[in-house]
This record gives sequence, structure tokens and C-alpha cells, in this order.
Amino acid sequence: MTPFSLSWNAGYRGVVLALAVFISGYFLYWFVSNSARLRRFSEKRYGGERGQSMYILFQRAVGIVFLGLPAVVLTIALPEFGFKTFGITTIDSPAAVFWILGTGAVVVPLVLSFSRRQSFFETYPLIREKSWNGFLILANTVSWCIYILVYEYLFRGFLLGACIGPFGVWPAILVNVAVYVCVHIPYGFFVTLGSLPLGLAMCMATVQTGSIWSAYAVHLLVALMNDYVALAANPLMRVDLR
Repeated sequence: MTPFSLSWNAGYRGVVLALAVFISGYFLYWFVSNSARLRRFSEKRYGGERGQSMYILFQRAVGIVFLGLPAVVLTIALPEFGFKTFGITTIDSPAAVFWILGTGAVVVPLVLSFSRRQSFFETYPLIREKSWNGFLILANTVSWCIYILVYEYLFRGFLLGACIGPFGVWPAILVNVAVYVCVHIPYGFFVTLGSLPLGLAMCMATVQTGSIWSAYAVHLLVALMNDYVALAANPLMRVDLR
């Protein structure tokens, strides 16, 4: 093996700190959100089906805190970083719309085809209450909107943006996709497999448009479709807005 120098390069400061924040934040998010203590608290405090619903909502709240807050703090703290650098910009190009429509044209038929499988009903919606009222639909939708915004900022904004400078565009994209695929492994083979092309497309859209909004729109579309297509098609669930 060719020897490499272990000397510190000041140009690596940003990406090293970004990766450290990502790893520590995701570590805390995963183990806190999936802890038995959080589940027991939800079940004891709310009970029954509502306890499971609140557990899912609490999981998203934990994600918002541990995935979003550290990344936002580091973005503000380091002068070489900035929200604009990480894709929080206005949409000033039709390319963003083309990415949303193009990716959506592939994603929507896939979700509809998967919705016919029994395994789809067993997984979605993630909230398993049999009767959904207006509050539950609103809470589910709003929590998804905020959680996915944080998630996309962390992956396609913060992590991707921090890696592009020292690594270059394509190595940064491959690092991002590799991490994105790995974090989906607990959700099963097909979800993990689907995260590969979807993660690649969302990174490419972010790089080309300079913003995270295309990736955010597509990711939110997938999350909401999974829940509400399954809710509408599942004979054991119903919507009651009274």
C-alpha cells in the first residue's frame, strides 16, 4: 500500500466537522427515536392505537431535533458554510420543476403498483390507527412536511454541500448515495433498493438546480403517497372527518 500523510489540511475542516455532526446526530436520532423508553412513554401516556400514533409522531420530532438542529448550528457557526451554499435558495430555474415532474412520473406509478401488495398494507401508513380523523391527518401531514425538510437539508443540503468542495461533485454524490442507501437498510430490501436510484436522482437535481427543493418535493410526495394511498386502499382503515 502506498503510504499517505496523516498531516492535517485546513481545507478539510468543514467537511470533517460536517461528517462528525452528521454521524453523531444520526446516531442520537436512531437510538432515541427507536428506544423502548419512548415507545413505553407513548403507550402509557396515550394508550392503544393512539399510543402507537404518538410514538410515530414523537419519532419525527426527535428527528427534527437531532438531524436538524446540529446541522443548522454548524451552518451558522462556520464562515465557509451558509444556507444558500446548502441549497436553501429561491427557485429561479425551470429545471427544478422538470426534475420534480420527471422523477414524479417514475415514482407515482411505482407507488401505485406496490400498493396492491399485502406487504404494502402491513407497512403503510406508518400510523396504524384504523379510524383517521382530521387531527390525525393534519398531524401526519405537517410532521412529514417538517421532518422531510430537515432530512433533505441534512442529506442533500448540508452533507452533499460540505463534501462537494474538497471531494468534487461526483465523489460527493457517491458518498451521499452510499450513506443514504445504508440508512435505509433497516426498512427492507425493496426500500433499500429503491433508495439507490432515488438518492442519485435527488443529488443530481440538487447539484443542477442549486437548491434542495426538487429533492424535498419528490421525497415528500413519496412519503405522503405511501401513507394516503395505503390508507385509501386498506379495507381495515377508514377516514372519519366528523
